[in-house]
Amino acid sequence: MKLATIKPSDLAIVKNDTLIPVGEALSREGALPKGATMLDLIDRYDGVKATLERLAATAGAKLDAQWLKPPVARPSKIWAAAGNYKRGSAGLGDARGRGNAAKTSPEELLENIFLKPPSSIAGPQDNILIPKNADSIFSELELCVVIGKPTRHISKERAYEAIFGYTIMLDVTARGYGLSKNMSGTRSVRKGFETFSPIGPWITTRDEIPDPHNLWMKLWINGELKQSAKTDAMINDIATQVSFLSQVTTLYPGDLITTGNPDSPEFQEKLKPGDVLKAEIEGIGAMSLGVAKAN
Repeated sequence: MKLATIKPSDLAIVKNDTLIPVGEALSREGALPKGATMLDLIDRYDGVKATLERLAATAGAKLDAQWLKPPVARPSKIWAAAGNYKRGSAGLGDARGRGNAAKTSPEELLENIFLKPPSSIAGPQDNILIPKNADSIFSELELCVVIGKPTRHISKERAYEAIFGYTIMLDVTARGYGLSKNMSGTRSVRKGFETFSPIGPWITTRDEIPDPHNLWMKLWINGELKQSAKTDAMINDIATQVSFLSQVTTLYPGDLITTGNPDSPEFQEKLKPGDVLKAEIEGIGAMSLGVAKAN
């Protein structure tokens, strides 16, 4: 099932090219509180799934991407993997991603996972805003895991039990921002500006993606393909990341884990005002964003 948050404040099922609002119906039946958010739906999903499946058979309206909001607007946290693709290629269509192969051990890569503030979230159709005094802005295409239940000290073997579904995230970074030359130490600042975590267009539930490590990811800028790689090239797979992070802290429903970008910086394109981005991941969907200067 594909589940979206829509304007002005509702939840919806996405079915083919149809949008079926469900928030009012779920509230009317006592399944969710009035004004429920995606966090409420995720937290109570097992109890409302049958109702959602029934509502999915009802009529809806033609999907208009302008109605879409960030599927999760206020997670308790966003974890983001760094350098988590095998790389080693210069070819745009190579599944590994482009750039030098990683020299950091998988164990060290896990310890390099960093936090992004929830306030950095933007939705599909929004603009990525270039901050003042920051002109080297790059977007990194990533598969994003959405946690489905409170999770602590979970094993790799059981890690998928903690996952609600998947969405797309662009991990945006102001690469040339500030005075510090410590690129890893300043990640949370450079990647923490508002609009620097656009996600969408919706969440595809775990059952619809039986193998999240067999998905093509593509990013276009102004209609030209700029990134193309496959999720099977992750160094630390999804189960490893979820398990590791659950040893660090409790993962809560709606928490996001964005799992790494395939291309190293030299193969990414600097963004400028007026650019139009399209990000697509197989099995999930596609979202489009603009780029503008912050006021």
